[in-house]
Amino acid sequence: MINYKLSQQLHFNYTNAHPFPHIVIDNFLDKGIAQRVYNEMKDFKGWDWDPSDYSEGVQKNKFFCPGFDFQIEFIKNDAPITYSVLDFLNSDIMLSYLQQLTGIENLIPDDKFVGGGMHKITKDGKLAVHADYNIHPVTKLHRRLNLLIYLNPNWQEEWGGHLELWNKDLSQRTHNILPIFNRAVIFNITDDAYHGHPHPLNCPDDEARFSLAMYYFTDSRPTEEINEEHAALWVFPEEIQETNDNLEDLFKINE
Repeated sequence: MINYKLSQQLHFNYTNAHPFPHIVIDNFLDKGIAQRVYNEMKDFKGWDWDPSDYSEGVQKNKFFCPGFDFQIEFIKNDAPITYSVLDFLNSDIMLSYLQQLTGIENLIPDDKFVGGGMHKITKDGKLAVHADYNIHPVTKLHRRLNLLIYLNPNWQEEWGGHLELWNKDLSQRTHNILPIFNRAVIFNITDDAYHGHPHPLNCPDDEARFSLAMYYFTDSRPTEEINEEHAALWVFPEEIQETNDNLEDLFKINE
């Protein structure tokens, strides 16, 4: 389903990436499988969502599944190809691939997909810049790695929805990644790995930004990365001091 040889070839690029270890890989899944997953997600009816859309305004029009353990059955029943891909992304083979790519050993998957699984964001939706939660709320394992796979055929630049990566002091946005079909983004999770897509989607009413989100954990982590357990660390617009308004043009990643 994926090109395993790439993991060793791309290890240097991954570990030396700025502003934190990450990589963008296009054509990540078999094209036919990716298309079938997109078709299932577009027709899926079992989405959950936060009806408050977070009163602080950090998240809007974001739908996901599963929101609760029992909703995993919704995916199994109504999106079986998607579930098989999610299951594969938690497999030992996939863990080996990610360990070779990132250098993080003894990765542990999350078969409950807490915060992950299937994601959908509709017109005017957004997800503010943030650093992710650091400790799994149930297993108490350390969150170390994100794998995002975008599934948006014919996505247009002007629709937005770019995944933004920010440097550690929030002085610069360094990458602006278009969420095109079958593009994977893999990155380390630390308390200063800031990312998000804070600008509302400008897509047509009948389009949405679809993705799969997988999170990986370890029993421990480097001492310098250990902090008190916390939920997502949200960044509000007034807290961001971008020093170069045109910086995204230098780092924009398109087809």
